[in-house]
Formats: sequence, C-alpha cells, structure tokens
Amino acid sequence: MTRLTVTRIARQLPALVGPFVVLALAWELAAGVVLDPRFFPPPSETLPLAIELYLHGEFTAHAAASVRRIVLATAIGASAGIAVGIVAGWSHRARLLVNPHLAVLYPLPKIALLPVMFALFGLTETVRILTMALAVFLLVAINTMGGVRSIEDVHVEAALDNGAGTLELYREVILPGARPQIFSSLSMGFSVGFALLVVIEMLAAESGLGYVIWNSWELFTIPRMYVAVFSINVLGVIFVHGTEIVGDVLTPWEGTYQP
Repeated sequence: MTRLTVTRIARQLPALVGPFVVLALAWELAAGVVLDPRFFPPPSETLPLAIELYLHGEFTAHAAASVRRIVLATAIGASAGIAVGIVAGWSHRARLLVNPHLAVLYPLPKIALLPVMFALFGLTETVRILTMALAVFLLVAINTMGGVRSIEDVHVEAALDNGAGTLELYREVILPGARPQIFSSLSMGFSVGFALLVVIEMLAAESGLGYVIWNSWELFTIPRMYVAVFSINVLGVIFVHGTEIVGDVLTPWEGTYQP
C-alpha cells in the first residue's frame, strides 16, 4: 500500500466513521427516553454483546458466510460484466446482440428470480450466489459498456496512428478509459449485492448475517439482531467505499471520490 493510498484512506476515514459515532451517541441519549429499550437497546448494551458474540459465539462463522457469498457473487458477476461490457461497448455488432437482453433483464428485480432458480437447480448455495452474481453482472456490463463508449475518438485514432494493434488498443486505451466507470459499477454492484444478500439469507439460508437478523427478530433477541445489522452495515461500508477508494487510487486523473 503506497503512502498516497494511506493518505487518502486517512483523509476519508472520519467521513465514514463519523455517522456511526453520531448515531450511537444520539441512540444512547434517546434510549429509555423517547425510544423503547425493548426494541431499541442502547449501544452501551449492544456493543459489549457484539464483542462477546464475536469472541465466544457463532457470529464469526455467520459473518464469514456472508462475506464469502458477496465476494464470490461479485467476482463472478463483475468479471463476466466487464468482459461483456468491453466487447459490447467497442463492437457495434456485439452491442446490437447484447443490448436487448440487458435492457429486458436489468429492470427485473433479481430477487424475483430466486424461486425460479431454486425450482431449476434446487435449494443450493450455488443458486444463492448466482442470483446475486446476475444482478452484479447486469450493473457492471451496462456501466462498462457506457464507459467504453464514452472514450473520445481522438484517443483511439492516436493509438492506431502509432501502430497499436487490437491488444494494445484494449490495454492502452479502452481499459484505462473505462476504468472509472468499471470501479464505480463495482461499488454499486457491492451495494446491490448486499441488499440481495440480506434478503436471500433471510428467506433461504441457515447461515449468514441476514439469517441472524431474521432469526433474532423471530426469537425476539433484539440486541443480537442489532449486532447483525451493525455488522452487515460495517461490511457494506468496507466493500462499497473500499472499492471506490481503490478506484480513486487507480484512476488519479479522476480524483472525484467523496464518501
């Protein structure tokens, strides 16, 4: 990690941590006064419980299950989306072939496909991951295609005039030109993936933080539920904004990321 990366993370960290601190203080003051502590236990009660659950309970395994699912789904969906987006963004023929399918599938809420996927492939971990991967794929493919199409012709012509072949053109012009949109779509892909992850784990899983949230609500173990909610929030911040920060570091000519 370069000094520049560390400096940027240090500069953006207060903006990411600050809202957690403000919310915790306000919640602590309001608990028992305007908030019913049975449904809104104060952070002074929830935080020690979180430490106990992670050190001596099963929360580490649940968090690991959620992280594994979101990482696998994003890796599968994003790699396919980047490949399709680059090809379709550059090739008019490929775009004519791919665009209608993306246009039809993109507006469909992907969680609606979960029963269909289970009917086709059974109640398996693969289906949970593929459902999230499909959502990430569509988002990344469309944004990558837009990023490629936004590259100005002058850059392409300059590369061709200097003897660049197809591989050099992709490596030196198209990929760098589309990189800001790719990282932006990856960040949005994580955001969409986390939303789907929680719903899928609530409905059709026996592990993961989404499962813990719903299971705790059913058992009325409210502090445990808030530990899971806080955990998934922290993971979301790390993955969503972490991707933005990495993209910002790798595209210094943009430098527009603000949390």
